[in-house]
Amino acid sequence: MASPTEPKAKETLIDIAPVVAQHNKYLDDQSAAVREKAIPWEGYQKAALITEEELAQIRLFEKTPADQLKEAGQKYALLSSVSSQNFNGTTRSRTSLSSLKTGFWVWLLPHFIGKKNSDHAGNPDHTAIVAPLDPNVLFGTFVKLLQKDDEYIQLKSAKIFATLALFRKEPSLPAVDVHDLFHWLTVKLTDTNLNVVDIAIQILQTLLAVPAYRLAFYQTTGAVNNLIDAVKNNSSNPQMQYQGIYCMWTMTFVQEIAADIQRSYEVIPLFIDVAKSAIKEKVVRVIFSTIKNMLTLAPQENIIPMLGNKLLQLTETLSARKWSDTEIAEDLTFIKEELAKNINSLSTFDEYASEVRSGKLDWSPPHLSEEFWKKNAARLGEKDNELVKVLGRLILAPSSSVLVLAVAAHDVGQYVKYAPAGKKYQALIAVQKLMANSWVA
Repeated sequence: MASPTEPKAKETLIDIAPVVAQHNKYLDDQSAAVREKAIPWEGYQKAALITEEELAQIRLFEKTPADQLKEAGQKYALLSSVSSQNFNGTTRSRTSLSSLKTGFWVWLLPHFIGKKNSDHAGNPDHTAIVAPLDPNVLFGTFVKLLQKDDEYIQLKSAKIFATLALFRKEPSLPAVDVHDLFHWLTVKLTDTNLNVVDIAIQILQTLLAVPAYRLAFYQTTGAVNNLIDAVKNNSSNPQMQYQGIYCMWTMTFVQEIAADIQRSYEVIPLFIDVAKSAIKEKVVRVIFSTIKNMLTLAPQENIIPMLGNKLLQLTETLSARKWSDTEIAEDLTFIKEELAKNINSLSTFDEYASEVRSGKLDWSPPHLSEEFWKKNAARLGEKDNELVKVLGRLILAPSSSVLVLAVAAHDVGQYVKYAPAGKKYQALIAVQKLMANSWVA
């Protein structure tokens, strides 16, 4: 199989501006409401939950938040980690302390970070806050805040973590375990509130601009499945589709991910379906940029499924269009040439097997060729009857179209007709078990 002629993509930090919640005002509106909310700091001080010194620091902060965070940002971050003892040694009740911590962060977070060129008077420059602080304390604090039972604190903390991580960049990233953050994001991708899903994807989009986080997120249980479902379930929202696929694009700069993502998650059929119906050019661009990464970094794993899913035909069709974005035309040309270069090296059975695995069955020539079945029927029983089982699942799947059902049933019939008796018996027993399990379920 020929190798792509273009140099391999590099796993680099993608130089982008912060993309967290730029178009979605859900979090901004909450921040504005929080800024207007009065917090009874004097009452906390009288109840010995904070000291006079802390109260003075808080009032000073309210006057000049940018200056205070620049000069003493770590002091504010450390307040979230205060123990059940206050600074003058008196004991704070756990309930009151929890209420204080929540109130403190609801008050502080709207000020802690804004856009690079502040969109709110008093919001500081990101780098001015980050530079003097202990990154493990700073980033660790925001990860801990994800445990708060408060949607606003969770979303704002994750946003701040992502933005600071992007501006700090490597090699000075903190040695903070991000598994809790990625698990939190994985859950938020399935939230019933679409605003939360939208913001979670944008936070992820920012985080994955940093190479150190790509494989860690990819390996988080359920993460990629939930991201794919968010793209599938929001077909009427091109911006969310773009951002979700953008996240996959950044991950495919990692060779290990480029080699595995189709095998584990069947993303090529998804990309093809979205590209066919996409209204926005940027959605098409990010899809074919992702495919190009996969083809460049892992051709052996991806060329056959790409051909089996008829990606070559799609690139030929789309290449005939006029694109205002020249990058789309360039990527389409590259992918089309690489697939065309390799199609002649594939056997007819390779093409057939790839088509069956894709689930996109059509009356392509192998299905209707008696010669094909005489020669290859027994091969459907290879790898523990893999292809026979796939055909069985397609027949049973409620979502299968009439065309897919007809072709799958035809192929099983051809297998029964031409496969050797021993292999046929084992495969049909496997399909029988599959059908029995489906009936019980």
